[in-house]
Amino acid sequence: MRQLHFREALGAGAFGTVYRADLIGDRGFRRPVAVKVLNASGTEESRRMVSRIRDEARLLGMLQDDCILKVLDLVGVGGRDAVLMEYVEGADLDELIAVARPPPRALAVLGALLAGALHRAHSARHPETGEPLRVVHRDVKPHNVMLTVRGGVKLLDFGVAKAAFASRESRTGQLVLGTLQYMAHDYILTGAVSPALDLYGLGLLLGEAAAGERFGRPQLTESKYRRRLAEWMDQIPSSYGALLPVIQRALSWDPDRRGTAASIERELLRVGDEVSGRGLRRWCAEAVPAVLSSREPAEDLLELSGRTIDIDSSAFGGAGPQPLAAPAGAAPAGRHPPGRRAAG
Repeated sequence: MRQLHFREALGAGAFGTVYRADLIGDRGFRRPVAVKVLNASGTEESRRMVSRIRDEARLLGMLQDDCILKVLDLVGVGGRDAVLMEYVEGADLDELIAVARPPPRALAVLGALLAGALHRAHSARHPETGEPLRVVHRDVKPHNVMLTVRGGVKLLDFGVAKAAFASRESRTGQLVLGTLQYMAHDYILTGAVSPALDLYGLGLLLGEAAAGERFGRPQLTESKYRRRLAEWMDQIPSSYGALLPVIQRALSWDPDRRGTAASIERELLRVGDEVSGRGLRRWCAEAVPAVLSSREPAEDLLELSGRTIDIDSSAFGGAGPQPLAAPAGAAPAGRHPPGRRAAG
């Protein structure tokens, strides 16, 4: 029987509380994990949330990328649904930008790592059938990028991602999902979902980190968009000049002109090699501890800290996690919120 020993609450949101915990198994096995314990609710919205969390876990199980947060299991804990995730102590980019903007070299490397993760997600195939998963994150923003003291990078929250696999429970294709401030105008106007949406989000992320200023609400006419983009880009210091062409291309009005995540990764790697100054690891070593030390302890709303609870591996959502299945139509084959930010 596996158990969870809850050590501290890391943050709470509308649907649950995230904890740092130890996963305890047989024969002395023990590893740190982050546990998102969902609030008990029988509302339609909570059921949709559980379905999305199951979908996200299945999808992340297929992606398995070093720069994408790993979901380990879907379980029941003390009568509540819970998600086990890898524990990654760090700060999100939104918090870090408020403390200190990343230097040009650090930002180029960060952007290249994120672009590479997006490329691998966009081009991912089902591990059994080889069919394209057609993953689009749909919510690339600074708050969904975590950095560690040693310069580790994790892209979080694939909960509103669009992907094609047969065991998917929630249906998001006709919904406009994500964070309004980081939504591409073409997505809002047409509802069309493509990898270009993630490139737009990446462009905004890089631009905000360089400018130290948010772009603001989406502009839905080309003339207003170009005017606001020019004003915003003017706020970026000249030291980031080598990054400007990449940012501008990712933020093209025409989504077909944004290129691909792979091409943006190559450009940013080149920029990272050419510019001087502090790299990503050195910047994180300075900035991340400053954010972590300034945080207040998170409130333990569920009062789980200090408790050791048995895991029910068959109870999540009343039905337990379903096995991975082939994309719809494919032939069968052989088979946060305040508080210290951690995975989830």
